[in-house]
Amino acid sequence: MTRAKLLFLLILLAGTPLPAVTVPAGFDDTLVAGVGATALAFTPDGRLLIATQPGALRIFQGGTLLATPALTIPAASICTTAEQGLLGVAVDPVFGTTPHIFLFYTFRRPDDICVNRVSRFTLPAGNVIDPGTELVLIDNMPAPSGNHNAGDVHFGKDGYLYVSIGEGGINIAARFEHVLTGKILRITKDGNIPVDNPFQGPGTARCNVTGHTTEGSKCQETFAWGLRNPFRIAFDPNAAGTRFFVNDVGNGHWEEIDLGQPGADYGWNLCEGSHNAISDLPCTNAPPGHVGPLFEYRHNQVIPGTTSPANCNSITGGAFVPDGAWPGHDGVYLFGDWVCGEIFKLTESGGVWSASDFAQGVGVVTAMIFGPHGGGQALYYATLDFSGGGEVRRIARTPPAGPLDYFTLVPCRLVDTRVAGPALAAGSTRGFTATGSCGVPSTARVIATNVTVVSSSSTGHLQIWPGGTPATSTSVINFATGQTRSNNVIIPLGSGGGFEVLGGFLSGSVHLIVDVVGWFE
Repeated sequence: MTRAKLLFLLILLAGTPLPAVTVPAGFDDTLVAGVGATALAFTPDGRLLIATQPGALRIFQGGTLLATPALTIPAASICTTAEQGLLGVAVDPVFGTTPHIFLFYTFRRPDDICVNRVSRFTLPAGNVIDPGTELVLIDNMPAPSGNHNAGDVHFGKDGYLYVSIGEGGINIAARFEHVLTGKILRITKDGNIPVDNPFQGPGTARCNVTGHTTEGSKCQETFAWGLRNPFRIAFDPNAAGTRFFVNDVGNGHWEEIDLGQPGADYGWNLCEGSHNAISDLPCTNAPPGHVGPLFEYRHNQVIPGTTSPANCNSITGGAFVPDGAWPGHDGVYLFGDWVCGEIFKLTESGGVWSASDFAQGVGVVTAMIFGPHGGGQALYYATLDFSGGGEVRRIARTPPAGPLDYFTLVPCRLVDTRVAGPALAAGSTRGFTATGSCGVPSTARVIATNVTVVSSSSTGHLQIWPGGTPATSTSVINFATGQTRSNNVIIPLGSGGGFEVLGGFLSGSVHLIVDVVGWFE
């Protein structure tokens, strides 16, 4: 993100109320803590660690935001201009044995120069960190311009700590292999170099103390490089090994999501995604071995497959949905956009990744993670509005009262108005019965489905709710004229085993397809 963009957002957002959050049917959005945050992490005992830009590490425990921060970095030791500050937090994967946490923050040196560093601290059960437990692991990563610090820290399943660092607002710095800028770094929990890091041996050196080595040499901490501002990285809990995505904030044209790969060069500042850095043309001057994005979207255009506004211009938080956490969402990756204030789904089919809508009106999302909630998993996300405010919120499935068991089905077409018409007409409500069809028993209280609209003759949306109950105001799918759109939808059933659908558009019609994949009882 450029400083100009940051200042524009500051002016735009200050004093401006955010729209209400809209989530799919079967989900709810809830305030967790009224504190703006840059990063989130859970300890195994359920404590939610909340990193705040000014330098306080807060803890949410037992349903309460603790009044006393676990740690406050002294103002004399932290830079907080623009995008600097306390930016990342991670928890030791064997926290029960070694209760360590890892923080990324912008350190103010005694000579008043701001640099980024990663340190390890000890977090006791009493929730008060002794600053004397700090062990600096990586220091003096350049932060010359106040922006593009990235600042995410996460552990992979390999037990190593991964760190994202931006190019510090100096575009060409991403091409410097001898400086810790524009890269993904990987170290051990003690700050050492993993045995299989890609850059070792002759022509390499440690950069953890000075932030650089001699020109022509390479930093051994580097795992991947050629990035602009890899603001957030997200690790896949469903993968057998270490797999992660990099959300790299673009410059003037493209936002990108990259697959983390050892030794990869993602091309900045020669390429922006798969394009030239200064145009929409293919990146014909890509460096040797350039690794392109697995997904990208253009500034100032609707993201294909979504109903986004045309100002989604800065990718931020990302999170993989844990398999089984949300029926119908296995394999889904969620990502947020800082500018348009929405969260999108990314799904893969045949090696191609496609986006679709998920949540709107979420605000300036900075981070997203999945964590414990009600015996299952929910999405926690943080926002920051630059005027001292922001929130930590939670998106969770909304099961009916009482314990439910989930049963899968061979996917079955429950509704297809192209076959059993007519199409849904504008403003009209149609009822459908689920129980007794497609193997859905009379005891089912909720069904897991994929809802598709085709042949729409008007722009509009659909609302779905339990049969015999008041209509919901939440849209589960939005579409444009002639567009085919799909969404995974959890549909609670009414007492008669059915649900109702309303076509929210002014004129015309649309055909509805509902495929059921499971049920709850």
